[in-house]
Amino acid sequence: MARRVVMWASAVLMVLGLMVLTWGFRDLPIDERPEWMVLQMVIWPIAVLGMVEGWRLWRYARQGVAIRVDRLRLLVHGVPALLVVVMPAGSFTLWFGSGTVWSLLDFPTAKVMAAFWLAATLWASWEVTL
Repeated sequence: MARRVVMWASAVLMVLGLMVLTWGFRDLPIDERPEWMVLQMVIWPIAVLGMVEGWRLWRYARQGVAIRVDRLRLLVHGVPALLVVVMPAGSFTLWFGSGTVWSLLDFPTAKVMAAFWLAATLWASWEVTL
């Protein structure tokens, strides 16, 4: 029963988070992104996905199963996702030029997707070992 409540609550919070982030980005020019929005983009999906994954990991740990962290996944997936999220808008365009594919990483959509990529990486990096 508690698992179902956690699943429903996390889904509702994720939809609410998407609405808040979308509302925050809706009327902003691409180069005006307040710092609270960066924190919200990173913390919200980590916390919400953590409700689901944390519950699962806690259940495994309670059963005595060993849990380890996949450091390679954190390095290869987590660091690039974090960089895309926290870099100020316009950084990739400045470094690589406006005509390159890399400049697309400056758009708010890429920032939000990278925040979810980071959250999924953080929680998927915990592995159960037998």
